[in-house]
Amino acid sequence: MVDGVSFTGNRRIPSGDLAPIIATERTGLWRRTFGWNVGPLTCLDTVELRLDATRIHDLYEERGYFGTAVRATVERHGERRARVKFIIEEAAAVLVESVIVTGVPPEAVNLRELERRLLHAPFDSLVRKTVRDSVQGLVKGRGYANALEPIDSSRFDPVTRRGTVRLVYRPGPLVRVGPIVVRFTDTTRAPALDADAVKSLLRFHTGQRLEPRRIAGSQRDLYASELYRSVRIDYVPVDSTVDSVFVQLTEGDRRRARIGAGWGTLDCFRAQSRYVEENFLSSGHRVELNGRLSKIGMAAPLGGFSGLCAPTTRDDPFSQDLNYYAGATLNLRGLLGANLRPALTLFTERRSEPYAYEQKTDIGAVASLARELSPRLMATTQYQYVDATTVADRAVSCTTFGFCRLEDLTSFLLPSPIHSVSLSFARDPLLPTSDPDHGVRWQLDLKYGHTAISRTTPLDFGRVQGEVATYRQLSEWLVLASRVQAGFVFAPKDRSVLLPPAERFYSGGQNSVRGFGQNLLGPGSYIVDTLVTKTLPDGTVVGEVPATAGYKRIAPSGGNAMWVANVELRTRRGWPADLLRWAFFVDAGQVWNSNDVFSVLNAQPKVTPGIGVRLMTPLGPFRMDIGYNPYPLEAGPAFYVVNGDLAKGTLGTVTCVSPGTHDPMPGSGRPAAASCPATFTPTGRGGLLPRLAFQFSIGNAF
Repeated sequence: MVDGVSFTGNRRIPSGDLAPIIATERTGLWRRTFGWNVGPLTCLDTVELRLDATRIHDLYEERGYFGTAVRATVERHGERRARVKFIIEEAAAVLVESVIVTGVPPEAVNLRELERRLLHAPFDSLVRKTVRDSVQGLVKGRGYANALEPIDSSRFDPVTRRGTVRLVYRPGPLVRVGPIVVRFTDTTRAPALDADAVKSLLRFHTGQRLEPRRIAGSQRDLYASELYRSVRIDYVPVDSTVDSVFVQLTEGDRRRARIGAGWGTLDCFRAQSRYVEENFLSSGHRVELNGRLSKIGMAAPLGGFSGLCAPTTRDDPFSQDLNYYAGATLNLRGLLGANLRPALTLFTERRSEPYAYEQKTDIGAVASLARELSPRLMATTQYQYVDATTVADRAVSCTTFGFCRLEDLTSFLLPSPIHSVSLSFARDPLLPTSDPDHGVRWQLDLKYGHTAISRTTPLDFGRVQGEVATYRQLSEWLVLASRVQAGFVFAPKDRSVLLPPAERFYSGGQNSVRGFGQNLLGPGSYIVDTLVTKTLPDGTVVGEVPATAGYKRIAPSGGNAMWVANVELRTRRGWPADLLRWAFFVDAGQVWNSNDVFSVLNAQPKVTPGIGVRLMTPLGPFRMDIGYNPYPLEAGPAFYVVNGDLAKGTLGTVTCVSPGTHDPMPGSGRPAAASCPATFTPTGRGGLLPRLAFQFSIGNAF
């Protein structure tokens, strides 16, 4: 039996591409090692070996390496075992010396880019076929539906080992959309959207070019409306320049409802419901209603069954009221055509964490309008209003949410309704799990917002954020990916500290600067568990963290200015296993607070190199990155936190213990200091391991 198959001399084509094309394979592990009758058994077949050598030879010639010699050798060991080795003597590649492509409409393909990719590359028949078919698809996609198959008259000279790629395309006349006919399979009831409304949702109209991408996009849009179970679009030639288009639709259920209930340790009894009306008021618009309730059994007005709830939550003050969510979303279909997709959402919500906090949104509203400006370029405008409040003591605000400074608590705990209008443009947004090897994508977000801190102090702000990412294939094995992000929030100088936390910038972590922990690049506060007390000359007793102390955790406070730059070299071949990919990266960036948009010139960047490995999965690459952070910890405010016990009616406390603090210790009866100085620098931990940041995620960083 064959217990080993190997290849030598194959520098141009990896063994992973050669093994699948041959018939000879290694016998299974269990048979080879233990002699069990399990797994594949391969017996030595000399005829098949000669055919395998021919298969490898033919593949090399298809790839442009004409004259490559391949022979198979057999090394026997033992009476019934053999190892097969294919020895490959690679010939020099026949290179493409000139590229001649004719007949392609100029609006279909960038011929210069096509020629650049083919020129001086191996005379690869597989690449030529791929290019030929891809360009043919692009030609048909630009409205030349009756294009004939292109003529490939490429040739090469075996003496000079130079070749010419010659492709002649025959697009024929331009085909336009003729009459559009909409048919409904169910004739027993009136359609939710009539034929004219359906036509308004299509991405093509009579007289336009017949472009398959518009046909497919219209089909996706109709499915995405969730109104139709089946969408079929066919086109039939009327003459050589006009095709009739037939749209056949089968509606699904117009009403759907779902109800669920359960019991949880923290929620006690809970229930949820969802109702969808696909033909709201017989107008063809879509309405979705969602509702959730929890704390049923111990919270008014659905209390009285607290004995059935977990004992740990019965005395929780935040569990004495129902947690709820009620929301309605209206999608307008056929009102403004296919290019505009309006939606409106209204909601109200209360949620809580036992003995920790309560967050309540009295009313929230989101109105959005999306439009596809051109293929792969989407514009979205949105208005949002949220009137929410948070109830929590200072200890929970600091340890749970990271808001330790008094200026952060001002906008976090005080009721501050926010109005905002935003406009975003995105070109070719890629899925996080995608693995691009060429192209450019970018996104620009603009937002204007207004809030009133404690409903009395007005604050207007403008937020700008942009991102550009590029991908370039350097070779068959390597891809260079790069990205730049930048953002700035404009706010009045004397009120910038009141900026809502959700509108600030945070950086660091698995998708930004990977040498830092999540959101730990930029301003933050240190939460410590050690202090010593001292008495100031005025008699105030304060606490200070010792100079040699460490910290429990960092609470990021964010900033109003940010930039991030990433460069990553990605491998396209697996080693040592085919499912593994490697990446080498350098990340840089900074987050800071400033009222000068040009302060980026003075912002000291943090640069962190690293290495990563990706395991390819159906969900995308499972990613592990290791970033190296050479920087010492920066000075910042330090806080000592004492958790409260709400069951006993005691509140938690947060005390500034930075060197030079004037914040009195709790219980002194003196008012808290207005600010906490950023004078504490934790003692750094020595060695290499504390400087490494390990990041795990699914999908590429960008």
